[in-house]
Amino acid sequence: MALDTLVRVLDIDCCWIQTINNRKPKRLQLAAERGFSPEMRREISAMDMGHSFSQQIIGLGHKIVIPDLANDGLYGLPSFPAKGYRWLVAVPLMTYRVHGILGAACRHRKRLQKDTADLIMVIAGLIATSLTKAHLFRQPPFRETPPQAPNTEIKKSLDTDEKKPVTPPDNGTDDGAPHQKPARRPDGAFHRHARQMEMFRRSHR
Repeated sequence: MALDTLVRVLDIDCCWIQTINNRKPKRLQLAAERGFSPEMRREISAMDMGHSFSQQIIGLGHKIVIPDLANDGLYGLPSFPAKGYRWLVAVPLMTYRVHGILGAACRHRKRLQKDTADLIMVIAGLIATSLTKAHLFRQPPFRETPPQAPNTEIKKSLDTDEKKPVTPPDNGTDDGAPHQKPARRPDGAFHRHARQMEMFRRSHR
Protein backbone atom coordinates (compact mmCIF):
# COMPACT_ATOMS: atom_id res chain seq x y z
CA MET A 1 0.00 0.00 0.00
CA ALA A 2 2.81 2.42 0.86
CA LEU A 3 4.55 1.81 -2.46
CA ASP A 4 1.32 2.12 -4.44
CA THR A 5 0.64 5.45 -2.74
CA LEU A 6 4.19 6.63 -3.40
CA VAL A 7 3.92 5.77 -7.11
CA ARG A 8 0.59 7.56 -7.41
CA VAL A 9 1.47 10.70 -5.42
CA LEU A 10 4.92 11.30 -6.97
CA ASP A 11 3.90 9.98 -10.38
CA ILE A 12 7.02 7.82 -10.61
CA ASP A 13 7.72 4.48 -12.28
CA CYS A 14 9.67 2.52 -9.69
CA CYS A 15 10.09 2.20 -5.91
CA TRP A 16 11.15 -0.47 -3.45
CA ILE A 17 11.70 -1.29 0.22
CA GLN A 18 14.64 -3.23 1.64
CA THR A 19 14.65 -4.26 5.29
CA ILE A 20 17.41 -5.51 7.56
CA ASN A 21 17.23 -9.26 8.03
CA ASN A 22 16.76 -9.88 11.77
CA ARG A 23 18.11 -13.43 11.52
CA LYS A 24 21.11 -12.36 9.43
CA PRO A 25 21.96 -8.77 10.48
CA LYS A 26 24.50 -8.31 7.67
CA ARG A 27 21.94 -9.14 4.99
CA LEU A 28 19.18 -7.07 3.42
CA GLN A 29 15.96 -8.50 2.06
CA LEU A 30 13.78 -7.05 -0.67
CA ALA A 31 10.46 -6.66 1.13
CA ALA A 32 8.43 -5.07 -1.71
CA GLU A 33 8.95 -3.44 -5.11
CA ARG A 34 7.14 -1.76 -7.98
CA GLY A 35 8.53 -1.44 -11.52
CA PHE A 36 11.47 -3.83 -11.14
CA SER A 37 12.90 -5.91 -13.95
CA PRO A 38 14.28 -9.38 -13.15
CA GLU A 39 17.82 -7.94 -13.39
CA MET A 40 16.99 -5.17 -10.92
CA ARG A 41 15.44 -7.68 -8.54
CA ARG A 42 18.57 -9.86 -8.62
CA GLU A 43 20.87 -6.85 -8.19
CA ILE A 44 19.00 -5.42 -5.20
CA SER A 45 18.45 -8.86 -3.61
CA ALA A 46 22.20 -9.57 -3.76
CA MET A 47 23.01 -6.34 -1.89
CA ASP A 48 24.29 -6.68 1.68
CA MET A 49 25.40 -4.29 4.42
CA GLY A 50 28.91 -4.15 2.99
CA HIS A 51 27.78 -2.58 -0.29
CA SER A 52 28.73 1.10 -0.63
CA PHE A 53 25.09 1.95 -1.41
CA SER A 54 23.72 0.41 1.81
CA GLN A 55 26.66 1.66 3.88
CA GLN A 56 25.82 5.26 3.04
CA ILE A 57 22.12 4.84 3.79
CA ILE A 58 21.99 2.34 6.66
CA GLY A 59 25.46 2.71 8.12
CA LEU A 60 25.60 6.53 8.04
CA GLY A 61 21.91 7.45 7.76
CA HIS A 62 22.46 9.50 4.60
CA LYS A 63 20.05 9.94 1.70
CA ILE A 64 21.33 9.33 -1.82
CA VAL A 65 20.20 11.39 -4.81
CA ILE A 66 21.47 10.36 -8.25
CA PRO A 67 20.09 12.89 -10.78
CA ASP A 68 21.64 11.11 -13.79
CA LEU A 69 21.90 7.33 -13.55
CA ALA A 70 23.56 7.09 -16.97
CA ASN A 71 26.64 8.93 -15.67
CA ASP A 72 26.80 7.38 -12.21
CA GLY A 73 29.55 4.88 -11.57
CA LEU A 74 29.86 5.32 -7.81
CA TYR A 75 27.31 2.81 -6.53
CA GLY A 76 27.25 0.27 -9.36
CA LEU A 77 23.55 -0.07 -10.16
CA PRO A 78 23.66 -0.83 -13.92
CA SER A 79 20.26 -2.54 -14.03
CA PHE A 80 18.43 0.76 -13.36
CA PRO A 81 19.66 2.75 -16.41
CA ALA A 82 19.32 -0.46 -18.46
CA LYS A 83 15.61 -0.37 -17.64
CA GLY A 84 15.44 3.27 -18.80
CA TYR A 85 15.35 5.00 -15.41
CA ARG A 86 16.93 8.47 -15.42
CA TRP A 87 17.22 9.35 -11.73
CA LEU A 88 17.17 7.60 -8.35
CA VAL A 89 16.57 8.60 -4.73
CA ALA A 90 17.17 6.31 -1.75
CA VAL A 91 16.69 7.16 1.95
CA PRO A 92 16.86 5.27 5.28
CA LEU A 93 13.79 3.83 6.96
CA MET A 94 14.53 5.39 10.33
CA THR A 95 12.87 5.84 13.71
CA TYR A 96 15.13 5.46 16.74
CA ARG A 97 17.19 3.11 14.54
CA VAL A 98 17.52 2.30 10.83
CA HIS A 99 15.16 -0.44 9.64
CA GLY A 100 16.14 -0.51 5.95
CA ILE A 101 15.96 1.46 2.70
CA LEU A 102 13.20 3.16 0.71
CA GLY A 103 14.17 3.86 -2.89
CA ALA A 104 12.48 5.46 -5.90
CA ALA A 105 13.42 5.85 -9.56
CA CYS A 106 11.78 7.33 -12.66
CA ARG A 107 12.16 7.58 -16.42
CA HIS A 108 11.14 11.26 -16.54
CA ARG A 109 13.89 13.63 -15.49
CA LYS A 110 11.58 16.58 -14.78
CA ARG A 111 9.76 14.66 -12.04
CA LEU A 112 12.81 14.98 -9.82
CA GLN A 113 12.11 18.20 -7.90
CA LYS A 114 14.08 19.97 -5.18
CA ASP A 115 11.79 18.62 -2.45
CA THR A 116 11.40 15.09 -3.86
CA ALA A 117 14.11 13.59 -1.63
CA ASP A 118 12.73 15.32 1.47
CA LEU A 119 9.20 14.12 0.71
CA ILE A 120 10.44 10.53 0.28
CA MET A 121 12.31 10.92 3.58
CA VAL A 122 9.05 11.83 5.35
CA ILE A 123 7.25 8.85 3.80
CA ALA A 124 10.14 6.59 4.86
CA GLY A 125 9.71 7.76 8.46
CA LEU A 126 6.01 6.84 8.39
CA ILE A 127 6.80 3.39 6.98
CA ALA A 128 9.52 2.86 9.62
CA THR A 129 7.07 3.78 12.39
CA SER A 130 4.61 1.20 11.04
CA LEU A 131 7.36 -1.43 10.97
CA THR A 132 8.21 -0.67 14.61
CA LYS A 133 4.58 -1.02 15.69
CA ALA A 134 4.23 -4.27 13.74
CA HIS A 135 7.36 -5.64 15.42
CA LEU A 136 6.06 -4.74 18.89
CA PHE A 137 2.67 -6.29 18.07
CA ARG A 138 4.31 -9.60 17.11
CA GLN A 139 6.17 -9.85 20.42
CA PRO A 140 4.51 -12.12 23.05
CA PRO A 141 2.81 -10.23 25.90
CA PHE A 142 4.59 -10.01 29.22
CA ARG A 143 3.44 -12.62 31.70
CA GLU A 144 3.97 -12.31 35.40
CA THR A 145 5.63 -15.30 37.06
CA PRO A 146 3.15 -16.89 39.52
CA PRO A 147 4.36 -16.97 43.13
CA GLN A 148 5.96 -20.27 44.04
CA ALA A 149 4.51 -22.33 46.86
CA PRO A 150 6.80 -22.59 49.91
CA ASN A 151 8.84 -25.72 50.26
CA THR A 152 6.81 -28.33 52.15
CA GLU A 153 9.76 -29.54 54.21
CA ILE A 154 10.68 -25.99 55.24
CA LYS A 155 7.02 -25.22 56.14
CA LYS A 156 6.81 -28.36 58.30
CA SER A 157 10.04 -27.41 60.05
CA LEU A 158 8.72 -23.89 60.75
CA ASP A 159 5.41 -25.24 62.05
CA THR A 160 7.23 -27.67 64.35
CA ASP A 161 9.47 -24.92 65.70
CA GLU A 162 6.43 -22.73 66.44
CA LYS A 163 4.80 -25.52 68.49
CA LYS A 164 7.89 -26.17 70.62
CA PRO A 165 7.67 -24.70 74.16
CA VAL A 166 9.96 -21.79 74.71
CA THR A 167 12.49 -22.53 77.43
CA PRO A 168 13.77 -19.43 79.19
CA PRO A 169 17.52 -19.03 79.23
CA ASP A 170 19.34 -20.24 82.29
CA ASN A 171 21.02 -17.01 83.41
CA GLY A 172 21.06 -17.68 87.11
CA THR A 173 17.71 -15.97 87.77
CA ASP A 174 14.22 -17.29 88.29
CA ASP A 175 12.43 -14.84 85.91
CA GLY A 176 9.06 -16.13 84.87
CA ALA A 177 8.70 -18.48 87.85
CA PRO A 178 6.64 -17.68 91.02
CA HIS A 179 8.78 -16.14 93.74
CA GLN A 180 9.40 -18.49 96.61
CA LYS A 181 9.24 -17.02 100.12
CA PRO A 182 12.59 -17.56 101.72
CA ALA A 183 12.63 -20.01 104.60
CA ARG A 184 12.39 -18.50 108.04
CA ARG A 185 15.68 -18.46 109.79
CA PRO A 186 15.67 -19.92 113.32
CA ASP A 187 17.50 -16.91 114.75
CA GLY A 188 14.77 -14.43 113.74
CA ALA A 189 17.20 -12.39 111.59
CA PHE A 190 14.75 -12.21 108.65
CA HIS A 191 11.91 -10.78 110.72
CA ARG A 192 14.21 -8.32 112.44
CA HIS A 193 15.46 -7.04 109.14
CA ALA A 194 11.88 -6.76 107.83
CA ARG A 195 10.86 -4.68 110.86
CA GLN A 196 13.83 -2.37 110.35
CA MET A 197 12.93 -1.81 106.68
CA GLU A 198 9.32 -1.07 107.58
CA MET A 199 10.41 1.49 110.18
CA PHE A 200 12.76 3.10 107.61
CA ARG A 201 9.96 3.42 105.06
CA ARG A 202 7.58 4.98 107.61
CA SER A 203 10.18 7.55 108.77
CA HIS A 204 10.80 8.70 105.16
CA ARG A 205 7.19 9.14 104.03
